[in-house]
Amino acid sequence: MVEDRTTLEFPSSGMATARLCPPEGLVCVLAAGPGGHALRVLIDTGTDPAAMDSGLARRLALRTGGKGTGQGAASDAVTFTEAVLPWLRIGEPSEAGLTIRELFAPALDLKALPFQVDVVLGYTVLRQLALRIDYRRGTVTFAHPDLGLPAVAPRGARLALDFFEHFPALRDIEVGEIRIPLATIDTGSNAALSVGPDLADQLGLRRDAADVTLARGTGFGGAVDVVRRTCERLRIGPFVLRDVELDAHVTGEGDLGRVGRANLGNRLLSRFAAVTLDYERRSIALEPPVAQG
Repeated sequence: MVEDRTTLEFPSSGMATARLCPPEGLVCVLAAGPGGHALRVLIDTGTDPAAMDSGLARRLALRTGGKGTGQGAASDAVTFTEAVLPWLRIGEPSEAGLTIRELFAPALDLKALPFQVDVVLGYTVLRQLALRIDYRRGTVTFAHPDLGLPAVAPRGARLALDFFEHFPALRDIEVGEIRIPLATIDTGSNAALSVGPDLADQLGLRRDAADVTLARGTGFGGAVDVVRRTCERLRIGPFVLRDVELDAHVTGEGDLGRVGRANLGNRLLSRFAAVTLDYERRSIALEPPVAQG
């Protein structure tokens, strides 16, 4: 068994900023790491713990531990091998960056995803900092928890951050006339709002509905059929968003197959100018787009 000894080293300023990189629709940055090649890192608030591609672990001959099976959004059988990445540095090359040492990141097959990613940073890292995703400027800032959140921008809002297990969440989301008590915040999903089977039924996400389309979704553990439709109105705190895509997995397996589950993905989050999460203070700041009324 490999022990989690992950530590974060912040620059003297207490924060580091990196530019978003492809794939589009997700929160990814480039980072330096062992092996001399840039690593593509997915910032995933919906993952616990961190993870790395099994091919990267083999290429770097990393120390590994036991094997196991975990759960993904759409699968109950995600196999992994415990592993530790010696170091990872995130930030602009010309500036001091955030260094993560002894990153506990179980190795799994990330090559099966429809986009390239080498490392996934999840709860075990993100709970140790304040995270600001500036969609308008295309940057991600990692701040020491002592610094906390910046002042809320004009017309922005600060809301209470709740948690479902280890995943940050918001309470009382409204989709039309349907109230969703708790929805997790998942920057690792390129969907807008994904729901479990009970909410799917309430929201009309059924194969035989006239305004529903069938598509294919891919995540940790493989691909799955999903049903989709668009809702006219969704409310988060004081903000009302129009024409938001809803989806639900057909199989009912995985984390999103559980009753009551709802998940806010990056397609919805990126409609805000910026989103800032402060795990320690259990707070989230949302900045509306410039055009938001």
